[in-house]
Amino acid sequence: MSPPITSFWIKDSSTPNLGFGVTAFSTEDAVHLLRQAGIELDTDFTKLMIHENISISDLDQNHVIPNMGPMNFRGVWFPCLNLSATSR
Repeated sequence: MSPPITSFWIKDSSTPNLGFGVTAFSTEDAVHLLRQAGIELDTDFTKLMIHENISISDLDQNHVIPNMGPMNFRGVWFPCLNLSATSR
Protein backbone atom coordinates (compact mmCIF):
# COMPACT_ATOMS: atom_id res chain seq x y z
CA MET A 1 0.00 0.00 0.00
CA SER A 2 1.37 3.42 -0.98
CA PRO A 3 1.67 6.21 1.57
CA PRO A 4 -1.04 8.90 1.43
CA ILE A 5 -0.53 11.76 -0.99
CA THR A 6 -0.62 15.47 -0.16
CA SER A 7 -1.12 18.51 -2.37
CA PHE A 8 1.61 21.15 -2.15
CA TRP A 9 2.03 24.69 -3.42
CA ILE A 10 5.73 25.51 -3.73
CA LYS A 11 7.43 28.83 -4.42
CA ASP A 12 11.13 29.56 -4.71
CA SER A 13 12.18 32.73 -2.87
CA SER A 14 14.10 33.86 -5.97
CA THR A 15 10.83 33.87 -7.99
CA PRO A 16 8.12 34.69 -5.41
CA ASN A 17 5.45 35.46 -8.03
CA LEU A 18 5.77 32.02 -9.59
CA GLY A 19 4.28 28.98 -7.86
CA PHE A 20 4.01 25.30 -8.63
CA GLY A 21 1.34 22.79 -7.66
CA VAL A 22 2.26 19.18 -7.05
CA THR A 23 0.71 16.19 -5.34
CA ALA A 24 3.24 13.86 -3.76
CA PHE A 25 4.05 11.45 -0.93
CA SER A 26 6.22 14.02 0.92
CA THR A 27 7.88 17.41 0.58
CA GLU A 28 11.01 15.73 -0.74
CA ASP A 29 8.96 13.77 -3.26
CA ALA A 30 7.21 16.97 -4.38
CA VAL A 31 10.50 18.76 -4.98
CA HIS A 32 11.82 15.68 -6.78
CA LEU A 33 8.79 15.63 -9.11
CA LEU A 34 9.22 19.32 -9.92
CA ARG A 35 12.93 18.90 -10.66
CA GLN A 36 12.19 15.80 -12.73
CA ALA A 37 9.78 17.95 -14.78
CA GLY A 38 12.61 20.40 -15.49
CA ILE A 39 11.60 23.03 -12.95
CA GLU A 40 14.68 24.46 -11.27
CA LEU A 41 14.31 25.11 -7.57
CA ASP A 42 16.84 26.23 -4.99
CA THR A 43 18.63 23.24 -3.47
CA ASP A 44 18.34 24.90 -0.04
CA PHE A 45 14.89 23.87 1.24
CA THR A 46 14.89 26.86 3.62
CA LYS A 47 14.61 29.13 0.57
CA LEU A 48 11.45 27.39 -0.60
CA MET A 49 8.00 28.42 0.56
CA ILE A 50 6.09 25.16 0.85
CA HIS A 51 2.40 25.03 1.70
CA GLU A 52 1.01 21.57 2.48
CA ASN A 53 -2.58 20.43 2.10
CA ILE A 54 -3.39 23.16 -0.37
CA SER A 55 -7.00 23.15 -1.54
CA ILE A 56 -8.65 24.50 -4.65
CA SER A 57 -10.16 27.37 -2.67
CA ASP A 58 -6.61 28.51 -1.72
CA LEU A 59 -5.55 28.92 -5.35
CA ASP A 60 -5.81 31.87 -7.72
CA GLN A 61 -9.26 31.46 -9.23
CA ASN A 62 -8.49 33.43 -12.39
CA HIS A 63 -5.13 31.98 -13.40
CA VAL A 64 -4.28 28.75 -11.60
CA ILE A 65 -7.69 27.04 -11.56
CA PRO A 66 -8.34 27.29 -15.32
CA ASN A 67 -4.81 26.12 -16.14
CA MET A 68 -4.26 23.28 -13.70
CA GLY A 69 -4.48 19.52 -13.97
CA PRO A 70 -6.17 17.26 -11.42
CA MET A 71 -4.84 17.36 -7.86
CA ASN A 72 -6.06 13.89 -6.90
CA PHE A 73 -3.08 11.86 -8.08
CA ARG A 74 0.70 12.09 -7.81
CA GLY A 75 2.28 14.59 -10.20
CA VAL A 76 2.76 18.23 -11.12
CA TRP A 77 -0.66 19.78 -11.63
CA PHE A 78 0.40 23.43 -12.03
CA PRO A 79 1.61 23.98 -14.55
CA CYS A 80 -0.43 21.08 -15.88
CA LEU A 81 2.21 18.40 -16.42
CA ASN A 82 0.37 15.43 -14.94
CA LEU A 83 -1.73 14.74 -18.04
CA SER A 84 -0.45 13.66 -21.40
CA ALA A 85 -1.14 15.95 -24.32
CA THR A 86 -3.48 13.39 -25.83
CA SER A 87 -5.73 13.23 -22.77
CA ARG A 88 -6.31 17.00 -22.39
